[in-house]
Amino acid sequence: MPGRFPVTLAEPTARPVPEQQPEPEVPLGRNRQFLRMWAGSGAAVLAERFSAAPFTFVVIYEGYAKSLAGLVAFAALLPQLLVQLPAGVLVDRWDRRRVMIVADLVRLAGVASVAVALMLGHVWIWHLVAVAFVQGTFTVFYTLSERAAVRFVVPKHQLPDALARNEARGRAAALGGHPAGGTLYEITRWAPFTSSAVLYLLSLLAIVSLRGPMPPPERQQPRSPFAEAREGLAWVWRERDLRIALALIAVSNMIFQGIILSLQFIAKDGGHSPLSVSLILAAGGIGGLGGALLGGRWIQRSGMERIMVRTYLAWALVLPGMVLTNDPWLLGGLFLLMSGIGAAVTVAGTVHQMRVTPERLQGRVGSVVFLMVSGCSAFGALGAGYLLQETGTHTSMLVFAAVMALLALIAVLVFGRPRRPRGRHLAPRPPRSRRGRHCW
Repeated sequence: MPGRFPVTLAEPTARPVPEQQPEPEVPLGRNRQFLRMWAGSGAAVLAERFSAAPFTFVVIYEGYAKSLAGLVAFAALLPQLLVQLPAGVLVDRWDRRRVMIVADLVRLAGVASVAVALMLGHVWIWHLVAVAFVQGTFTVFYTLSERAAVRFVVPKHQLPDALARNEARGRAAALGGHPAGGTLYEITRWAPFTSSAVLYLLSLLAIVSLRGPMPPPERQQPRSPFAEAREGLAWVWRERDLRIALALIAVSNMIFQGIILSLQFIAKDGGHSPLSVSLILAAGGIGGLGGALLGGRWIQRSGMERIMVRTYLAWALVLPGMVLTNDPWLLGGLFLLMSGIGAAVTVAGTVHQMRVTPERLQGRVGSVVFLMVSGCSAFGALGAGYLLQETGTHTSMLVFAAVMALLALIAVLVFGRPRRPRGRHLAPRPPRSRRGRHCW
C-alpha cells in the first residue's frame, strides 16, 4: 500500500496544465476606456472654450466699463496662479475619476447659472467674476486629474501615443471653440453658456461610464509641499539667465493678455461682431499650432540665446502694425504671426529647461516656471482693463508696443552678447559651470 502513494500523487501533476494565454493587446483606437475618457475630456475642453470669450463679450457688448472686462478675464486666469500647486498636491491624494466627476458637476452648474441669468435678462458682474473663477479653478483640477488618470486606461508603452492624442484634441478644441462661441453669442447671448452646460453634461456621462476607481499612488514619507516648492524656486533663482528669461516671458505674457482684450474692444468699436473677434482669436490658435510644431526643430538649429533675441525683436517689429490698423483681417494675420512665434519659443524654452534642470527637480522647477510664466497673465488682463478704461485702445496698444520694444532691448543686451561656443545642441556643461548660470 505505501508503494501506491507515489503513483497517486504524481498523477495530477503529470497532466499538462494549459498555459494562460495573455490577453491580446487592444489598439488605442479600439480601447473603449481610453476613447470614453478622450471624448469626455474633449467635450469638457470644448465647453470651456465655448464660454471663455463670451464671458468678456457680455461685459463689452452690454456697455460696461472696460476695466470690468479686465476684471472678468483676471478672474478666469487667476486659478493658474493660485490653484496650480495646491491642486497638484490634492490630485495626488484623491481618486482621479471622482475629481473629474466633481469638476464637471461644478462647472456645469456654474455656466448653467449664467445661462439662466441671461435668459431672465439679468447681468451681474460679480456673478460673472465668480463663475469665471470657479470654472478656471475646476478646469485646473480636471486637467491634472485627467493627465494622471490616463495610465489607468492604457498600457505604459501606449502612453506617448495617448498623450499625443490628448494634446491634438486640446489644440483642435481651441481652434474650433473660439469661433463657435462667437457664433453662438451672435445667435443669442446665453447660447454659448447653454452649449457649454450640455458639453459638460456629456463629459460627465463619459467619465461616469469609466470602469473602476483611479486611486492615488501610495504615499511615502510625507514632505511639506512648501519645502519642495521652495527648493525648486531656489534653483531657478540661482540660474541668472534662466530667471531673466522667465521675467521677460512673464511680462510679454502680460502684454499678450492686454492685446487679446484690446482686440475685442477694437473690433467692437469698429462695428464688428463677436464672431469677428472669435475669428481673430482663432487665427492666434492656428499660429500657435504651427509654432508648436516648429519649436522643437528651432532649438535643434539655434541656441536658446539666439531664439530669445530673435523672438523679442520679431515681436517688437510686428506689434506696431496692430497700432496702425483696425482691419480685423490684418489684425488676425498679425496676431497669428505673434502667436506662432510665442508658441515656438514656448516649446523651445520648455525643451531647454528640461535639459538644464536636474532630474530630481524636474517637477518642482516645471511648476515654478509655469507659475511665473502663466500666473502673471491674470495680472496682465486686470491691468490692461484699467489701462484701456483710462487711455483707450490706441494709447494702450502704443504702451504695449513700447514695453515690447524695451523687452527686445533687454533680450539683446543679455542674450545677444558673444558667448563661448558650447555646442549646437546645448549639451550639459562641464563641472566648471557651478557658477550657477545656464545661458539661454
